[in-house]
Amino acid sequence: MNITGITLDQFHAAVDALNATQTYAGNLRVHADAHATSDNRITARLDVADSRGPGARTSPSGRHTPAACWHAYRDVLTELFRVNPDALIRTREATYRGAIGFELNFPATAYNNQGSQVRPMTMPELCDHGYDFPRVYAQRWTYDMHGEKVTA
Repeated sequence: MNITGITLDQFHAAVDALNATQTYAGNLRVHADAHATSDNRITARLDVADSRGPGARTSPSGRHTPAACWHAYRDVLTELFRVNPDALIRTREATYRGAIGFELNFPATAYNNQGSQVRPMTMPELCDHGYDFPRVYAQRWTYDMHGEKVTA
């Protein structure tokens, strides 16, 4: 993904903060090809140390891969938007313009088909850790005229 408004050190810090939690237990990694493209722009992605550990994703065929799951990306991006609410993040699935854009648009990426037409799979279905998607996004947010988040 391409990120504007976040440094590589801040990206590493966000991953380290999540690794310190029980949810990911040190399994998330910043992929070795992450690099800065300018002072406040980076290209980076996540992977995992253990393909059967927390935060790992499976392929649509069920094989374990060293890729990070949809939930791990969600949690890292949430941390990045805490650091800079105005960051611009472009992923394969969507472009998020600031924290508000992320909160409005990220849930819909769960429904993008990652499988085939014969065997469609969504991103949350490729996670081994048993997150319940409807529960994760049961809370909806609205924003006032100044862009401040308020509970709906």
